[in-house]
Amino acid sequence: MNTMYLVNAWNPVKGGETVKENIVPSYLPAAAVTLEKKDTGETATLYRPYEAFPMDTLIQHGEQNECGALLQLGQRYHFGVLGAEQDYDKAYACLKKAAELGAQDAQALLALYYILDEPGILPHDAAQFVKMLTLAAENGSWRAMEALSNGYREGSEGFSVDHEKAFAWAVQAERMLKFYWAFYDRPDFVDFKELQKEILMSHSRISLLLSRYCGDGIGTKRNLQKAMEWTISGEAFVCSITGLAKVPMFQERRKQLQERMQKEEQRARNKEKHAKKKK
Repeated sequence: MNTMYLVNAWNPVKGGETVKENIVPSYLPAAAVTLEKKDTGETATLYRPYEAFPMDTLIQHGEQNECGALLQLGQRYHFGVLGAEQDYDKAYACLKKAAELGAQDAQALLALYYILDEPGILPHDAAQFVKMLTLAAENGSWRAMEALSNGYREGSEGFSVDHEKAFAWAVQAERMLKFYWAFYDRPDFVDFKELQKEILMSHSRISLLLSRYCGDGIGTKRNLQKAMEWTISGEAFVCSITGLAKVPMFQERRKQLQERMQKEEQRARNKEKHAKKKK
């Protein structure tokens, strides 16, 4: 299907990486379904995710070089789910084609083939794994952004611990997740609940992580007020989508930060009082 990304500017990340701003998937992750009203004969076109289609239909879409269908086929063959037998050779072929057509998440999944032993398709190369994962993130994959943030934070295979990069990629992921939510929350997109749930859960993880980074001064300057802002914005995002009035894990984080802020304020008052006594 036609390329569907929108780029307004480039946003720098520490270490020379850049991320496209305001990007949406560079492929349409859904197939068009035309429905006709029985009473009027009017037609309407809706879009269903490729996850909703059986294997035989999905294969037909893939044979038409539909990028989203090839990505979905690659994912099914890779994990052995939704009617597909696990087959790394088929998965790699589909993912490679989808990546060439611009699917960011195909690039992210292909990166794993450089560090997973079982597929045995690509030579083990941790540096190439990080390089391809970074490419996927630069092209707008929030999954790749979160993986990079985790990799730099934990120092997992191919990564050296770099908390500033971990923080920077988490910031990018939080921004991108909101943009993707707006893209998938279209009235003509149906059956996207599972993907939206994934976005919501990822955004919550990232928001709390950013709050911790700022609260503890990890990868960025320690700033309890900023930590509180990440907490409040994360909860607000969940509440705006779900209709909840509050979210327990964010409420708990707010309570922790409020207690820390109160202690800091008390220490500042005590310090000021002590300084006055000295005079």
